[in-house]
Amino acid sequence: MRCLLVIFSSILIISCADQQQPASGYKTERVDFLSKNIYGFENMFGESLNSQMDQPSFGTLHFPDYYDPEKKYALVIASHGSANWRDHHRKYLEQMRKAGLMVFAMHAFDARNVSSTVGNQTNVTSETMVYEMAMALKTMWNDPRIDNSKIYAAGWSLGGSAALFNAWIPTQEALYPNGKSFAGYLMWYPGCLALPDLDAWDQDLMQIYIGEEDNWTPAKPCQELIAKVRAEGGNANIEVYPGAFHSFDSVEPLTLNPNAYSFAACNFKLSSDTKKVYDPNSQKELDFVNPDARTQAYLTCAKKGEVMAGHSPEYKNAAHEHLATLLPKLL
Repeated sequence: MRCLLVIFSSILIISCADQQQPASGYKTERVDFLSKNIYGFENMFGESLNSQMDQPSFGTLHFPDYYDPEKKYALVIASHGSANWRDHHRKYLEQMRKAGLMVFAMHAFDARNVSSTVGNQTNVTSETMVYEMAMALKTMWNDPRIDNSKIYAAGWSLGGSAALFNAWIPTQEALYPNGKSFAGYLMWYPGCLALPDLDAWDQDLMQIYIGEEDNWTPAKPCQELIAKVRAEGGNANIEVYPGAFHSFDSVEPLTLNPNAYSFAACNFKLSSDTKKVYDPNSQKELDFVNPDARTQAYLTCAKKGEVMAGHSPEYKNAAHEHLATLLPKLL
């Protein structure tokens, strides 16, 4: 029999079940934790973090088949993209779960009653997603069912950016010091945008999957980043699929997304000193705290109505095939 213990005074909801697989499916569990709504990367660091509004959030823990409560499991903390969880994301979660990993699916949008940030990158900011993934790590770090030496970050598009910025050492030092960190980072078409001007990256596994023709989150800056990390001795890799666009692994056909902004012409950087985004050409700092000013900064380089997204007939399963060779190494 499955039993459920709900502790309303705690930030965690804990469930239990016997080892036998339920006939209707596998075991899941909701995990509640406290996050924040962050506006401006500078407000994710130091005392400024205290000025940001608290936000209750949650994730769903997906258990592997034939879960053994006596074991400690490797865990993937995963984040969706700008359109919330989609079927092609769930297919990867199931692949990870079937491989024997626990999977923690973040529900940052659902916790805020947001369905999408496509065309509006201010209702849930990228720095909010970075912080939320870090708080999910802290929440699960001491869970007795988890081998915390094998907790991996994963994400698609906006979620991929969240995973990427959790690999930046200053983020780790600010949000989860004392040796806590992810053991690796799995990223599908992340936004390698507004990257820090200090190349201080985690040396653990970084794996990116991206389409060569992606004009929503372009491949080139990701390729350049991976080359830098590899040059510093990091275990960084990228699979670039020729002729493929954003969401090349989607079940949806390749179409023009009229609401999305192409960031192919944007060249912002993040100051490692001030933690503010700036234009490297003019050296002007940009206001990412005020939503209207942030939108205006985007519009100086981003173009609406040019983004192509959808599955590539040739490569829609390529990342799954590559991931299948990688997952056994993560257990």
